[in-house]
Amino acid sequence: MIRVHGYLGILTEAMRRDVAGSALVVGGRRHLDALGIAEDRRQVLGLIGPAIERIQALPPEAMVTVIASGDPMFFGVVRRMRQAGLRPQVITAPSSLQAAFAAVALPWDDAQLVSSHTGGIESAIRIARIHPKVGVLTAPGKGLPELVAGLAGYHRYYVVAERIGEADQRIRVLDEEAARAVVAAEDLTSPYVVLVLAHHPDDLAGIGVSPELAGDANTAGPEDPTPGCDTNPDGSDRVPIIGQIINSDAAVAHAEAIDKALGVVTRKYPGPAAAGLVEAWGQCDLIVSHLALGATTRIIAPLLASKRTDPGVVVVDEAGRFAIPLVGGHVGGANGLARRISEALGGTAVVSTATDSLGVPALDQLGWAYRGEVAGVTGAIIAGRSVEVVRDYRCPLPPLPGNVAEGAADPVARIVVTDRSEVAGTDLPAVILHPRSLVVGMGCNAGTDVEPLRELLEATLAEAGLALDSVSALLSHEVKAGELGLIKLAHQLGVEYRTYPAETLAGQDVPNPSAVVARQVGTASVSEASVLAAGAELIVPKHKTPVATCAIGRIPARGHLAIVGLGPGSRDLLAPRAVKAIQDATFVAGYAPYVRQIRDLVRPGAEILATRMGTEEQRTEAAIEAARGGNNVAFVCGGDPAIYAMASPTLEMGTDGIDVQVIPGITAELAISAILGAPLGHDHATISLSDLHTDWDLILKRVRAAAEGDLVTTFYNPRSRTRTHQLPDALAIMAEHRPASTPVAMVSHAERRQQEIIMSTLAEFRPEWVGMTSMVVVGSSTTRYVTSGDGRQLMVTPRDYHWMDGAVSAHKQKNYSHRDLPRADDASYLGQRSARQGAEQTAPQAADAPQRTDAGGPDPEPMVVDSGARLAQSQEGRS
Repeated sequence: MIRVHGYLGILTEAMRRDVAGSALVVGGRRHLDALGIAEDRRQVLGLIGPAIERIQALPPEAMVTVIASGDPMFFGVVRRMRQAGLRPQVITAPSSLQAAFAAVALPWDDAQLVSSHTGGIESAIRIARIHPKVGVLTAPGKGLPELVAGLAGYHRYYVVAERIGEADQRIRVLDEEAARAVVAAEDLTSPYVVLVLAHHPDDLAGIGVSPELAGDANTAGPEDPTPGCDTNPDGSDRVPIIGQIINSDAAVAHAEAIDKALGVVTRKYPGPAAAGLVEAWGQCDLIVSHLALGATTRIIAPLLASKRTDPGVVVVDEAGRFAIPLVGGHVGGANGLARRISEALGGTAVVSTATDSLGVPALDQLGWAYRGEVAGVTGAIIAGRSVEVVRDYRCPLPPLPGNVAEGAADPVARIVVTDRSEVAGTDLPAVILHPRSLVVGMGCNAGTDVEPLRELLEATLAEAGLALDSVSALLSHEVKAGELGLIKLAHQLGVEYRTYPAETLAGQDVPNPSAVVARQVGTASVSEASVLAAGAELIVPKHKTPVATCAIGRIPARGHLAIVGLGPGSRDLLAPRAVKAIQDATFVAGYAPYVRQIRDLVRPGAEILATRMGTEEQRTEAAIEAARGGNNVAFVCGGDPAIYAMASPTLEMGTDGIDVQVIPGITAELAISAILGAPLGHDHATISLSDLHTDWDLILKRVRAAAEGDLVTTFYNPRSRTRTHQLPDALAIMAEHRPASTPVAMVSHAERRQQEIIMSTLAEFRPEWVGMTSMVVVGSSTTRYVTSGDGRQLMVTPRDYHWMDGAVSAHKQKNYSHRDLPRADDASYLGQRSARQGAEQTAPQAADAPQRTDAGGPDPEPMVVDSGARLAQSQEGRS
């Protein structure tokens, strides 16, 4: 018989009895010495191999006792004995790591555990850089010194448990500085184990959550989002859950760069890659694998089920040069993630799906429900064969190649855009797209469950031949804002739940009013009225059951006009939202030089209108009319579209019947401010000197006001061949109110290859330096030139924070701190007191009725404010 005893500081009576009757005792030298084992009966446990050979040489009936430190089944001898064909009995003891966690009362079911006995310390260092809780079994030359060196700057805490379980055990909790001191003093007693923690053991953040898998710090809590669902538990939209499989130091660095670029904290899966990938597969929407492409493929192959449900997987190579979507390119979002990762790492996204490679929109990625032969129809589009588009509902489509069109001749396939459930003319391979065009109005009895509500909705849609997938919103009366059945139905459908007040619903002209409903909720209709209140056309009048009513409306199809700011012209200053608007557009309009800047972003099949200077009215009209025709339109302009650009005239011209979105860009003023340093650091004014659209006397009035107000002033359109007096006139006004040494700067072609910067003063600045592509900044009386470390001259207007005390401006009057000012109480600050007092005047409460605040507690004593005293106190705080 072979019996293995775990040992953690105590030689038990059972152990002594077994030892007394054993032909062979195997253990550490100190264990054997403590038990007084004779040389002929002992086998010192170093390598287990010699011990196994000696045990196998004994008769089967011989008794053997093995004494192993800690838990012999945890990185211990039992595994090797079983592999050698031995069948020991095991009497276990706590492992030294378990005892170390117990010593600081820290749960360890979510910890990663690493043994340096069987490998190097590098794995422990790599995992501890990512994982918040790591236990390390140390070995000579692979312990605290190596951990502290490898984790320098990661601000980890170290629990060092020396001779744990023994009478002279020592437990120390060290921060990074204290751990370095212990290493320097060589103040360590072997054997010892180390816990590496992201939080101090007394910090509640270090306790973690109860995981489903041991060692898993990524396990979701009860309120955390779960993969495969677009909403949080509270019904709000959520971002995808992203996991990263980490297996090297380079992967750690890449993972951190990816987190920073994405603006999220991804889940990290260090340790054995196969286990990490399997674990992440069930926990994440998207997975970044830092393994080789082949290794990742082999591991996930058995896990693949459906492209609709599988997570998207992106493989990043060791050098971070390539981000490769492996599976889930479209539906899983891997293509988009690969592009974002490549931008973060300065690499290349290797996107191999045909639609992406050719710039053809993916029919399953339009954000609409779809059915039919996606692969076949997409193949026909890519092959250049004729594909017909049929639109029952004329909502905007993405740009399509020339072989895809309405009324296409001799089509081999169709794309049908409809909110109908049944579609005629499917004799050809077809993809049916269901846009979100329908809204549903519902009313119900209080407490109605979700099942009868859904049955009524589905029956109403079926009778009308409408598609459930086209429903975009569920609408009702505001008294139903907390109606659980309606809330659950909206959640099941994945749509917005919106309610309207009674007065809004009562104002709708409905075909089927109800006097009973009017008496109960203040409006003669709920279902039909809420559809009309949403601006939809009522296409299915009220249907009802004993517990609910239902009506359906169709949202009028509207084109979309995006007025897109391109920024100063540099591509890396073009906003991602602007890029997407251009890529989604079927019609792109703008001033020709601006269109040339983004011509490479325009998708094949999109119509382009690029016009010359002076044709603003024509291109604005063309953009609006294209949107009214049901197109996605991108109307591009330089800088920011709302600052001396096309947003204002477009909205003035009239955009009824279309959706309008203004996409901001970095305006020229902000670009040159960054180039110059910080001239706009304090109050400033922006004035255009062009009198083509504004009377010159009015411009002069504004310049004079800015000069008198000591505002930093930026001049747009300062000078042209036909406007030469405006800038000198403006500078002359500034000179009346500013010293001659006031900084004045000019930047032309900001953020472009021809960029030119001139920094001067009000006395020395020459207007002839300025051209059509220039802007001029005139400083205030406190604006100064300063020098950076590389010798560059920069322009700064001090904010004069109270803690700066005029460090740059030399303005020595110290400003007051917010701490010096009197503070309004919450009720007066939020306007609650005046609102409540007004209500009390119209409906006084009974004398014995307790007054309550919005928080539900009794009102505090009324506060009498002496405005004169407050003013005096405020002035005192400023002095």
